[in-house]
Amino acid sequence: MIKKILIPTDFSANAVDVLDYAIHLTKGQKVHLYILHVVQSIVVSAEVPVDKAGIVKLQLDEARIKMQALKSFCNQSYGKKEDAEVRVTADVQLGNVACQIKSMAKNEKVDMVIMGTQGTNHGFADKLVGTISTSTLNNAPCPVILVPQGYEFKTIDNLIFATKLNHQDPYELWRAIELIKPHIAKVRCVYVTKESEEVNKIELDQFAKYMVENSSTVQTIFNVEESNNLEQTLSQYTENYDAEMIIMRRSKKSFWKRLFTIRHTQKMVSWIHVPLMVLNNKR
Repeated sequence: MIKKILIPTDFSANAVDVLDYAIHLTKGQKVHLYILHVVQSIVVSAEVPVDKAGIVKLQLDEARIKMQALKSFCNQSYGKKEDAEVRVTADVQLGNVACQIKSMAKNEKVDMVIMGTQGTNHGFADKLVGTISTSTLNNAPCPVILVPQGYEFKTIDNLIFATKLNHQDPYELWRAIELIKPHIAKVRCVYVTKESEEVNKIELDQFAKYMVENSSTVQTIFNVEESNNLEQTLSQYTENYDAEMIIMRRSKKSFWKRLFTIRHTQKMVSWIHVPLMVLNNKR
């Protein structure tokens, strides 16, 4: 079960969605939320006279006021006693967003990072979400959940697990399910092969049997799809089977390494309309 969650926030509407999602995901459990806002260091041209220190101080002061208001809201809503279900620690830092997220996740030994996919300034967020999300997905020392803007929490009893036929997948699936207990009833394990790719049917059948037999804690169904668009296929699966989450396992293998680039992260964000959990293999 999740005991510690790091929630990076920029105080946007999507950030509120993330906080609400985290609360509902862990309802009835004792959980410690670490809410982090990072003021990015500004870069200005040497030819333009700018009071950089003054701008940064103004941004930090404004962020601390917003963070205090957010923390007060959380305390009023969820309680601030030691025996409260939800305990909140809020912090404002200066630096690189992705680096600060990684540092806090590691230092506080959080079980999960939950973050949004869109920020306060939509145009700017479109440019940044790929960089920040990709860096977090690739470097966080724990699983990461990306929550789409406007998503309202639904009890997780049906999920999609994307596989590339790795024999550690049953363990990774078990790890994900342990994190989000008591949710989960059924898992649809999906292998997406390119239309031009040759598939060894015997090996595929053997892996499907291995996956199902070693995921005995939940009902597991194995499906194979031919598609040149992984993101679109997974999105269609969530709609067809009314799934509440997609789970992917990030490894050092070339396929997943290529997948979690800025371009593909942006594509995933644009296609997928349910939360995406990425399991990092560094832990």
